[in-house]
Amino acid sequence: MNKLSTYLISFFISVLLVFACIASVAALIADINIAQDKACELIRNNQINEKVHAELNDVFSERYYSSRIPANVYMDNISADYIEKCIEDRIDSAFDSLEGTVPLDASVPENSELESDIRKYFEDFADSEGYEKDEKFEKKVENTISDAYKIIGSHCDVFKVSALNEHKVFSKLSGIYKKRNIMAGGALISCFLLIALLIIVNMKKRVTAMYWTGISALISGAAGTILSVIILNSKYYDSFSIKQPGVFTAYTQSMYKLTEAFLAASIAVAVIGISLLVIYTIVYDKNKHQDVKPTEL
Repeated sequence: MNKLSTYLISFFISVLLVFACIASVAALIADINIAQDKACELIRNNQINEKVHAELNDVFSERYYSSRIPANVYMDNISADYIEKCIEDRIDSAFDSLEGTVPLDASVPENSELESDIRKYFEDFADSEGYEKDEKFEKKVENTISDAYKIIGSHCDVFKVSALNEHKVFSKLSGIYKKRNIMAGGALISCFLLIALLIIVNMKKRVTAMYWTGISALISGAAGTILSVIILNSKYYDSFSIKQPGVFTAYTQSMYKLTEAFLAASIAVAVIGISLLVIYTIVYDKNKHQDVKPTEL
């Protein structure tokens, strides 16, 4: 194989290696960071339960004008801790469903105090107005309790997994999520295979494979670093048009965390590339001058 063909083949393989490196970094970051404990940690660190608590207070306050039920009947029994439990239960159910172990559970943890206060409000109202506590009365109480749970569940579903499930998106995500380890492993294996090909193609001068690998690592790392810096500095995810503060925070902070992790990994890959190029330069320079004799004076 002549020098030109070796160069062209090495160049083509190095281009493929750039994309393989980017894919490997992305797959590994997703595999590590898209996890149940990471999602729950994000909820706690950003106090999303407090944001949801404020949302619910606004919702029940507005509903007073149609239901005539004061917001405090609901909110006196909906604590930030209860909301956090509701959010984390939904996250747990979402990841269990992604793993394919159980169907998505959209239910909300029971709140006996909330149910009791709603019932007490209706009973007091019925007593004051002289209404009969018949089957119709019971149905009204049960419907109000059910509606309260639905509203709580909707606002505590900060990643909107129920909506994704209804639109058949969740099942597709589940198929991808279950294969995440295979995808990450496949991307890494493809990198090693391409590096092996570079070594084979440059068998006569194997140190050149280090040069092409270093170039690919540097380019892929630099590309990932530049893209991540642009996204983070421009606060791109803040432009998402999501009305609910809890949902907005959950999604934007998740994306920022993933981008920050991708940035760190890209910088590491770029550093590896630079290191390989430095080593190649030292080795190449040494080989180039090893047969040169010192000048005799």
